[in-house]
Amino acid sequence: MKLSKKIYYAACALLPLPLLKQVASPGTIFPYHHLISDKEVLHVKHLYSYKNIRQFGNDLDYLLKQFNPISVEELVNCINSCSPLPKNSFLLTFDDGFREVYDFVAPVLSAKGVPAIFFINPAFLDNRELFYRCKISLIIEEILKKGSDKNVLGECGKIMGDQFNSHEALISSVKCITNLGKGVLEELAPVFNLSFSEYLEKERPFLTSQQVFELSNKGFSIGAHSWDHPYYKLIPEKERISQTVSSVEFVGKNFSQRLNLFSFPHSDSELDQSFFDQLKATGATDLLFGTQNQKNEFSNRVMHRFNAENPMIPLNKQVKGLLFLVSMRKLLRKDIVSRGS
Repeated sequence: MKLSKKIYYAACALLPLPLLKQVASPGTIFPYHHLISDKEVLHVKHLYSYKNIRQFGNDLDYLLKQFNPISVEELVNCINSCSPLPKNSFLLTFDDGFREVYDFVAPVLSAKGVPAIFFINPAFLDNRELFYRCKISLIIEEILKKGSDKNVLGECGKIMGDQFNSHEALISSVKCITNLGKGVLEELAPVFNLSFSEYLEKERPFLTSQQVFELSNKGFSIGAHSWDHPYYKLIPEKERISQTVSSVEFVGKNFSQRLNLFSFPHSDSELDQSFFDQLKATGATDLLFGTQNQKNEFSNRVMHRFNAENPMIPLNKQVKGLLFLVSMRKLLRKDIVSRGS
C-alpha cells in the first residue's frame, strides 16, 4: 500500500465514527469482495489481494457492531418508494462467482445472519471456461518461475510481437492484455507447459450450478456480472446491452430469483447515459451495482460500492476513510455521478 494511503487512513482513524456518520449520512454502505481465503489462490494471486477468513470475520463483527445488515429486497423497496436508504445499514456483495464464496464466505455469513448478493458470470459457471484475467495471473506465476530465461522471453516476444529484455517487462505487457486480445493467452500457455483446461478440471475455481442453487436456497441473492466479464468501455454499446441482459436473464431463468440484479464488470465509470437509457428500456434489471465509492446515482438505480478486500486495511479504518471521503464530496458537490450523453 502506498505511503499516502497509509497516512490518509491513519489520519481518518483518529476521527470519531459518530461524527463521520452524521456528516456523511451515507444511508447504506456497500462493501464488495471477490473472494476470501486462507490459501494462496494462483488464478487471482497476481491480480489483487484478498482477506483471510479471520480478517473477514473481524470485519463482519465490526460491521454488525456499527451498522445494521439489510437485504436487497429492503433496498429495492426504498428505491421504488423514493425513500431514503436505511441509516447505518450495510449490504455485502461478491463478484465473479469464485468457489470460495461457497466454501468459506457463505458459512460465515449464515452463522452471523448476514445477507449478501453473489454475482456470477454464466460463461464461467460449472467451470466451463476460465476467465481471461485468471489466465493472466497463472501465466505471470509461470514467468516468475522461469526468471529471465532468454528462450522464454524470445518465444513470448514472437507471440506478442515485441522484444523483452527482462521478465519484468514481459509481466508488464501481459498485465495489459484485455478482453480484446485475450486469444494471445492461449498462444502463450504452451511456452510454459500450462494447460488452462487442466487447471479448470483440477482446481474448479468457479461455482457450480448446484452450489448456486444451494446458496439461493439458503436465502442469499444471486445476480449477474455480465456474460464473460469484458471491459465495457472496450466493446460496442450493443454488446454491452447484450452482455447485461443475457446474463441477467440467465440468472433469473436458472436460479428463480425474485429480483434482477446486475453488477458491472471491472468498472462503470466510462459508461454514458445512453447506455442506461437503453438498458432501462429493456426492463431487464431491477437494481445495478457500480464501483464508484458510495457516490449517488439513484436516477439510474445504481448503488455504488467500495472495495473492502485489501488485507492491509482493516474495515474499521477503511470505513472512516470512506465516510470522510463522502463528506468531502458532499461539501464540494461532487457526490452525484454525472454521465455524458
